[in-house]
Amino acid sequence: MRPRYRGSNILYYYFGGSSDNYNDDNTDNNHEQPFRSQIFHHITHILRLGSISLARSLIHLTPRKPRPPWMDYYGWSQLARFPDGGATTDAELIAPWSPTVLSFIDQTTKFSNNLASKPSYAPWTSDNTLVGVWMGVNDVGNAFYLNGWEALITKVLGRYFEQLQIMYNAGVRKFVLLGVPPTQKTPLMLANGEASNIQLENTISFYNNLISTSLASFESKNSGVTSWVVDTTAPFNEAINNPSRYGAPDATCYNSDGKSCLWKDNYHPGIEIQKLVAAAVAKAVGQPWFA
Repeated sequence: MRPRYRGSNILYYYFGGSSDNYNDDNTDNNHEQPFRSQIFHHITHILRLGSISLARSLIHLTPRKPRPPWMDYYGWSQLARFPDGGATTDAELIAPWSPTVLSFIDQTTKFSNNLASKPSYAPWTSDNTLVGVWMGVNDVGNAFYLNGWEALITKVLGRYFEQLQIMYNAGVRKFVLLGVPPTQKTPLMLANGEASNIQLENTISFYNNLISTSLASFESKNSGVTSWVVDTTAPFNEAINNPSRYGAPDATCYNSDGKSCLWKDNYHPGIEIQKLVAAAVAKAVGQPWFA
């Protein structure tokens, strides 16, 4: 997310994120707070996000330079935050851990009620807006062991793309969609044993394949869409296969500091994995969105 310059003109870039808890930033998604106050206008505000937030990792993405030039001007970009920890796509299909959690449908409704009209505090356009979605971890995790999980996941992805259609109808044309990572390799799921994790891996593969096929159908029905699908398996495996390279003694330890182990807890990735995922997003999408 960086401003693009054409002479003295500045294009405002908006990165709207909808997700489940794998991208939740550990701040309270205050359901009563006016949405205008949840638009982050300056990098110092964005730095207040939680330490393992994918958004923060994207902002701090500095492959070779300690401070890329665009960071000096990041205040000209905006980030609209929608994620809610523990979210599923449709709470009627797969219930979240708490009824107060905002599903992807709820998050899209929040977008419709606050940003779809392109208000003065967020005058976005189709050209300068990128929507990122990282859903599915909780949908898959709460469905893979059920009879008929294939039909259920298919319904979930149908609802997922209904939300993208709502955004498209409002004017969004650029989407980056992140697949479900290999959660069968988390400490929590490893404890369930091999048979359970084979089933989980199969369900993840089914879900991720549906993202790609559903996106192709979505693009065929809607002109002008630019999209990217990011495989999150590769960045997770990079860290899991090389824990010492990323400051961890092994691939299964976890620590709430998010730094000394690959995992923040027995299910959620720490900072280094988040950075690797952020790098994968930036590489896939490229300029002018990411340095």
